Amino acid sequence: MTPDTRAVAVLRARERVVRVAAMSQTDLLSRARALRPLIEDEADATDRELSMTKPLVDAFARERFFHVMVPASLGGLEAGPSELLDVFEELAYADGSVGWSLMANASATSYVAFLDEDAARAIVGTERGSIAGQFSPFASISRQGGAYRVSGRFQFGSGIGHATHAGGGGMLLGPDGQPEMIDEGVPAYLCFFVPRDGIRLLDGWDVMGLRGTGSFDYEVTEQLVEAGWTFPIFRPEVHHGGALFRLGPIALAGIGHAGWGLGVAQRALDEIQGIAESGRARMGAPPLRDQQSFQRQLGQKTLAVRSVRLLVHELFGRLVEKLASRDRAGPGDTQEIFAAVAYMTEVCEDATLFAYRHAGSQGLRNPSLVQRCFRDMFTGGLHMYVDRRHYDEYARGLLGGEPPG
Repeated sequence: MTPDTRAVAVLRARERVVRVAAMSQTDLLSRARALRPLIEDEADATDRELSMTKPLVDAFARERFFHVMVPASLGGLEAGPSELLDVFEELAYADGSVGWSLMANASATSYVAFLDEDAARAIVGTERGSIAGQFSPFASISRQGGAYRVSGRFQFGSGIGHATHAGGGGMLLGPDGQPEMIDEGVPAYLCFFVPRDGIRLLDGWDVMGLRGTGSFDYEVTEQLVEAGWTFPIFRPEVHHGGALFRLGPIALAGIGHAGWGLGVAQRALDEIQGIAESGRARMGAPPLRDQQSFQRQLGQKTLAVRSVRLLVHELFGRLVEKLASRDRAGPGDTQEIFAAVAYMTEVCEDATLFAYRHAGSQGLRNPSLVQRCFRDMFTGGLHMYVDRRHYDEYARGLLGGEPPG
């Protein structure tokens, strides 16, 4: 980027900051809720096309939702944790696939906070600018001068069909073929980002639930990536933005997973309540709404979802407030997030399964919203982020053991 073009980019970014400040006076949740009719109208097309449709991409770009987790200094909305949870919950309530795709794009795009300014502005310099990708260590990465030579194949690139950039991750290998080490014996595990034309989509997305997330496999073709377009995932440095980003890239992703699960579960509960209120009954049995066992379970599941909603709002809010005076989240903080989001997901799965089981033929036949909630929830619940083993790691910390670094 030349000095002249950089000056123009900085000027445009400042203009966006002014616009964002004005927009912040408008409730983001209300703007997300206003998109519900469009999202619902596009749900079947999203399922068929296996990716977010153009009207939805245009609407999310216009409303700046791709940048809801981008630092304000880069022209993003930089919403707080509770606001983010509410927005992701609302979008997932409208449609699980669309909510997942958007939260995946927003979470990955938040990683510009860890990049050099030129790289960050190149990615989010337009309203449509966003990142998709998987950051598991599947890439081959080696040094070449002041840059890195990268290549690799990845899975589950949710939202990659409309993203302008893709990301990946891998261990930085030295001349001996072994991972380089950074401070305290931590391996140099790098995240990197490339323009969309630097990857090749490989398909690989034929699933039961979350069909419309466009979570295609992809290949990063061999290429050079400048150092400013990378960061070490275990020791990231926050270059832009406030305390939210001190959570670090791994913990940041938990906000999206939490909001998504709450949205799908709440939609399932609302759907089964509506089915019961409409008078559903099996032959020879009283109406569902008059059955004490159903009433008891509906009350229990509703309160359980409300409880885990309070849990994740309290957890992320408390940690961000704590990190306002700290550099980054520690292993114990991250493990608490993993465990809480896994528990929240378990509660949401239970509520969704309850709704599906009581829907009868209204949940069996397509189109059925409660069936879609069931399929989406139990697909999203397979994600490694919500693995139940996180309870074990969290408990070790409670018992005085050292959480994994």
